[in-house]
Parts: sequence; C-alpha cells; structure tokens
Amino acid sequence: MKNEKKNSLKAGMLLTMFAVAFVAGIMMLSSVTDVVEHHIYVERKMVLVTGDGDPGDNSGFFYFMIYPHQADPGTAYASNLSNATAYEYSDSINTSATGETPYSTAFDIVIKVGCTDEDGYNTTSSAWDDSYMSMTLTCADLSIGGDTSMTEIQIVNHSSYRWMHYYLNNGGSGYTINEGESFNITSAKYYVNRIV
Repeated sequence: MKNEKKNSLKAGMLLTMFAVAFVAGIMMLSSVTDVVEHHIYVERKMVLVTGDGDPGDNSGFFYFMIYPHQADPGTAYASNLSNATAYEYSDSINTSATGETPYSTAFDIVIKVGCTDEDGYNTTSSAWDDSYMSMTLTCADLSIGGDTSMTEIQIVNHSSYRWMHYYLNNGGSGYTINEGESFNITSAKYYVNRIV
C-alpha cells in the first residue's frame, strides 16, 4: 500500500510540473507578436494575354517584341513601346510574330508583363521589390542558353499593380540574324514571389 501511495504522489507531482510548464509555455508564446510572411516563388505560366488591355487583377503577359537595338535600354524600355516601331511583335503566346526582323541589323528581345500586389509587393517594407520578380528566356537559334535571366525595367506602378519590360540585348551589342535565317524562342518563364 505504501508503494502505491508513493507512486501516486510521484505521478501527481509530475502531472503538476507538466501543467505548470504548459501554462508557462502558453504565456510566453502569447507574448510573441512578430508576424511571419511566407514567400513562395511561383512560375507563372504566360496565360494573361491582353495586348495592352486591362489586366483586371491578374499577373502575366502583355506583349512580346523584337525591337530595334537600344543603346540606352534603361531609358528606352522604361515606357510603353509601340507595335509600329517593333520589327516583330505578338500580343499572344505560342504563335508566330507579326512583322519581319531585318537581317544584319541589331535588335533586342523585349517582353512586357504586369504584376499584382499579391504577387510582387513586399508588405513588410510597403514597396514593390524587384527581387520578387524575374523572367528567363531560351532561344538556341540566337545562342541564348536555357533559362537566361532577362533584365527588368519598371514602366510604371501604383499600389496594386506594376508593369515591367524584361529585355535581352546580347550584353549591349544586340542580336543579329543572317539573310534568310529564322529563330524560335522556345521558352519564356515569368517568376513571382507570391505571398501566402
């Protein structure tokens, strides 16, 4: 009988210690007020096809252009471009472009995309964050290796939407083709850092 009382007393003391530790743990956790944002990089399929229309509340593709080579792309691509000044363009994906790129003439590759605040806005710093968005392109015909990073230039933004151009200009030299040569862009991937 004495052993049963000792075991019962030990069990009661252990239970009391666990209860005290549990309550203390809850009190400590309730004093933590930091909010953690979780960011997941998402590859956006280029499904938003608007030309230059209203995107609604969607991130994605606006247009693609083969554009005359620009010596100052940071200035040239910081505003909207016109189809009329592009060598070739497309407001759609998975299709041939309209127009014809002249041979032996330098050109750049430019893609316009848009991004919602749910995808590219850093709520901690209350600012758009370039590191939250990126685009890659592959075109073996122009010796652009698999998933080559494109350079981003902001066109304009407001608190809930942002427009950007992504471009490749062959390290500042532009790309050229020979007479009768064609090329095919096999992949363009847009990545955004979606906040969940």
